[in-house]
This record gives sequence, structure tokens and C-alpha cells, in this order.
Amino acid sequence: MEFTTLTVDLLEGKATLRRERGKGVFGVLDYGLKVHEELKTYKHAPYSPYNAVVFGKGPFAGSILPGSHRLVFFFRSPLYKTLYPSTMGGAAYTFQRTGVDFVTLIGKAQKPSVLVIEGLERSVKVYVEPLEEELQTLWKGTAERFGVYSFTDYLVEKFKNRIAGEFRVACVGPASLTTDYGAIFSQTLRNGTPVEGSEDWAARGGGGSVLLRAHNIAAVIFGGIYREEKRVISNPDQTKKVFGAVYSKPLFQVITEKTTKYRYNPKHKTGGTFGEDYYAEREKTPVLNWQMPYIPREERVKLFKVIEKEYLEIFNKEAIETKSWTTCGEPCPAACKKVRNGLKTDYEPYNANGPLAGNVYLKAADSAVRTVDALGFDAIEFGGAAAWIFELVARGILKPEEAGISGKPVLDLNEIQKSPKEVSKKNAELLVELAHKVAYPEAELHKLLGKGKRKAAAFIDSRYGERLPKGKSSLDYAVLVALGTEGEVNPTMYWAVGNFVPLPVQGKYWTYYKFGVFPEPEALAEKIAESSISEFWYDNVGWCRFHRRWLTAGPSSCELEGECELERSLSKPVLERLFEVVYGERIDLAEHAKNVLSRLCDYALKADCYPVFPPSERVVDLIAAASSEFGNKRWEERFKESKVKAVREYLSSTLTAYGELIGYDRWRL
Repeated sequence: MEFTTLTVDLLEGKATLRRERGKGVFGVLDYGLKVHEELKTYKHAPYSPYNAVVFGKGPFAGSILPGSHRLVFFFRSPLYKTLYPSTMGGAAYTFQRTGVDFVTLIGKAQKPSVLVIEGLERSVKVYVEPLEEELQTLWKGTAERFGVYSFTDYLVEKFKNRIAGEFRVACVGPASLTTDYGAIFSQTLRNGTPVEGSEDWAARGGGGSVLLRAHNIAAVIFGGIYREEKRVISNPDQTKKVFGAVYSKPLFQVITEKTTKYRYNPKHKTGGTFGEDYYAEREKTPVLNWQMPYIPREERVKLFKVIEKEYLEIFNKEAIETKSWTTCGEPCPAACKKVRNGLKTDYEPYNANGPLAGNVYLKAADSAVRTVDALGFDAIEFGGAAAWIFELVARGILKPEEAGISGKPVLDLNEIQKSPKEVSKKNAELLVELAHKVAYPEAELHKLLGKGKRKAAAFIDSRYGERLPKGKSSLDYAVLVALGTEGEVNPTMYWAVGNFVPLPVQGKYWTYYKFGVFPEPEALAEKIAESSISEFWYDNVGWCRFHRRWLTAGPSSCELEGECELERSLSKPVLERLFEVVYGERIDLAEHAKNVLSRLCDYALKADCYPVFPPSERVVDLIAAASSEFGNKRWEERFKESKVKAVREYLSSTLTAYGELIGYDRWRL
């Protein structure tokens, strides 16, 4: 396949546009991995100018197929320490106007700057413009709109008359300057005005931190008037030709049905990730810094009733009943963005900075999530860090003033159930205080907390170790997935055993994240391999995973009219069919993904990022308790005998089987 690539050397001040044909390159991650391997970025620190940031659109952007317009970023994570993909919904719908497929950033600008990529009718205009004002001034904004929001406003105003056609801004906030988990923020613009609720993030892994601190790029502005001469799958007749063998119904009817969860599920009378995930998880919801192993199920049931009333019911009333729904910026029937009072309300950010941190009242969570977002944090990562610090303070291991907050968080079940609104308001206020302290750190603890829980725990143990129970570390109360001696990432917000397995990519859905089940190690490895293969392809081609239920479907028994060879081959999933119809490429999706996963493992080992046993007792307990909670009697007995020994055996067996499945036998515990 051929792609248009743009390499921007910030040190040399040079932009090189090429038309490249790459063997085995079918998407952004394929290209990004090739770049990182050629540059041997594993030899350099994550904040080295040689840590390339690769970003771009997938091969089906420009089609009428919804979900095909995610903008994909790929970089060496300063947090997980190895290569990491992070995607931003809808942004490629505007990025396609540049006429570029993939962008590679190397080198470092002399001062914080804006990278502009503007597609013209027959060329691409690329330049790097230093910011005239200090970043801190641009982030200051107002009490209502600061951080990434005020920075976006500034950039829109500055460039709105300079970019031909539509454009979009992707920028970072103060967290990218001071922490290893800064996010990249972007919001759909309509007539130069940000669309409420349509904001999206490439948040996981610290891509914003790399963009700013490795390359001095504080924002990327992209858009223009470039138009593809021939758009892929550009009309309904083409969709019928491609999808007729798979679905007996019209494709867009199928898509509407398959994305019910994200739009509105009449069976549950809710929708979006927020409504549907809480409806499904219930007492298995991660709460109070993942203390579920120590809370009897009946008590968790009581707590969820509070969450249901003070969290879910308010959401349903304000977002679902009002039908205040929008998209990430591309035309899409899912309309997954549920908006309340101008606030996009998604499950994971609201759980990480809500029930996980002792906040079960939605109105209080609004201020917490809005602050964390505005400061430019990965909200999942920050919420996990805040919940951990809250528990340390609640246990007396840290004093409030040592943690940089004005009071003691309340994580007591009885108090939360007795006064949910009052307790939540207090905890949310404390979380806001902590967010500002970590984004603008002065104390050593806050500086280290911005580098992750492992470094912060080492400081806490050395300074306040006498307050800890004998033989325990403050890290034993933290939840993280670790690689090597420094790598870590907060898992996604599900109590699923697959979330705690040290994999080449974690903290995303490249694992088996189903809660409520406890598979045998070999079965878990098989599920992880299946998931990582699928998730790799969604990220590789920039397709929203909310569309996975129709994108990776196999054929139905119906016949398809037509004469091309693909149309007679009814054994291929949709994505394989698309590659063959549009590009004439025959790809074995599974084999290609296994090859990439093996290369990701190999890169990680070269970067000294190897699987390690969980360095936290809390993670060990979450795995052990899951066997009982989810009904695996055999492993429940094993954990009772020796939980550490059994967890080691379980994870080791899982990784051995996983390595065999992807064809890489060195990824072992």
C-alpha cells in the first residue's frame, strides 16, 4: 500500500513530504513501529528528541463508514516506558483535509511551539510557529475555562483566519509539562467555535508529555481544503457491494443496532459508556481505591445502590432523557457522547475520579473531572493516583498537609452511605486540590507522583515508613500494571483479571477485560490474544472500537450479487474484505497482528521493559479475590494456600501461553 508521509525534523527546521510504499504497512501502528525500529528509539530516554511521535489517520478515513476517523498517536511512553498507542475520536475527519496519512516528529523546537499542517489543493503547507506568550499564561484562562480549554480558545482565535477550510486543534495542558501522564486534547470546531461534548483525548500513556517535553510542541493545528480524488467507500451502493455477503440488512441499519449500547439501550433505559457500564458492573464497580477484595459483596451492593441513585439516575435524567447526545466529530449513528450541562460524561474518567476516589455524587464529580481534564491529565491515570493518595491519608500513613490537601478524605462505607452528597463534595474538593498540586508541583511528593506511583511510593516509604504496618510498602495500597524497574500504567476501570497481566500494551483494551469471569491461565491467554489482535487492528486503521460488533463480523449465509473474487469469498471478516476491495490487499489479520505483537514484545525487552510480578499487594489481592468472587473454586483453593505463590503461577502460566499464541517465547514472568 502507498501512503503520504510527512517527516518534521524540528532540530533542522525541515519538513519532508513523501509518497511511500511500505511492505507490511497497512496502518498507523505498522508505520510507527517501523519508524521506531529504524530509529532504535529504545536506546534513548522517553523524553529524548529521538523518541519519535508518529500520528496519522487510517486507510479508510474519508469513507462514509462511521468510526473510521480516529486520529492515532504512537510513541514511547514516559510512564509505561515502551511503545504505546493512543487514539483520538473523530479528529481524522478533519485531519484528512491535510492530504497526509502519517506524520513523524523528531528533534526538538527551541521553545514551545505550534505545528501547523494545512492541506491545499495540490500541496501541503507545513510550518512550526513559536508561541508568543508563555504557556502558563495561556493555560491560566478563567475560573470557568482554563488549561487545555483556554489554550484551545487562544489557538482558534489566532489561526481561524489563517487556515483555509476547516481545521482542528490538538493541544496539551500543564500536566504535560510536569508529569509523565499528560494527555493530548482536541475538540470539534463548528464555524470556529468548540462544540460542547465533542471533545476527545489521546490520553493514555502520556503522549502529551512526550509531545511537549521531547519535542517542544504544545499544539498541532491541522486541516485545510485538500480533497481525495476518489474517496473510499463513498456511497451506499459500494457498502451494499462490500457488506451484502455479511449482512442481510442494510449496513447502516446493522450499525445502528450494533452500537445500541453507546447510543441508547431501551432495555436498560440508559446509554453511553457511563450508563451501560454502571448498569453491567454494579457491585463489581471499582470503588474506594480498588478495595473490593476487603468489602463483603452485600456491602458493595449497598454502596452501588447509592451510586445508582446519586450517580446513574442523575446521568439518565440530565443526559439520556434530554437526548443531549453528540459525536466525536465525525458523522456517526452511535452518538456516544452524552452531554450534561456542557459536560461530556464518560464512564472511565468519571469512575476514576468518582467512586474510585470516594465520590459517589455526580454533581460533585463534575468539578473533579472538569479540573483534571482542563489541566490536561490522563484522567484515568490521575484518578488512580488520587485514590491511592486518599487511602494513604485516610489510613494515617500520610497527613493531609503532607499530601498537599486541606483535609482528610472520607473512604468509610458507613459515612458515604449516610451522607453521600456531603462526603462526595468534600472528596471532590480534595481531589481538585491534589490535581492542581500535581500539575503545578512544588513539594517533592507531588513531583514524584507526576512520575508514577512507584517513584512516589519509594519517597513515601523513605520519609514516612515508620507509619506503615511492618513489612508493608505504601505501594502495596496502589493499583498498577508494572514493567521492568520503572514502567507502570493504571488499568482500565474494570475488575477483570486480564487487566492485571503485564502485557506489551496495558491500560487499554489490548487484553481480556471482561469482569465476572476467572478463566484458567491458558483460556485467559487465548482471550487476551484474541482481544489484542482485534484491538491492534482498530488502532492500526484508526477505527473506533465502539463499532467492533459489526466491523469484525464474519459472513452470513446470504449470497452476494457481484463478480469480484472477494465477493465470492464469504469466509473473510469485514475488515479483510475492505482491504481487498479498496486496496487489492489480501491480509491475514491474525497473522499480521501476531507479528506486530511479537515485535512490540521485542522492542519492550530492548527498552528493558519486561514482565514483572505485581509490586503491589492490592493487585495480588484483586486477582486472588476475583477467583472467589467470579466462581473459580480450583484457583480459590490455591490462593488460600499461598496467594503470592498462586498469583505468580497464574500469571506465569498465562504469559507462557500468550507467548506461544503470538509466536514470541521470551515474554515471560
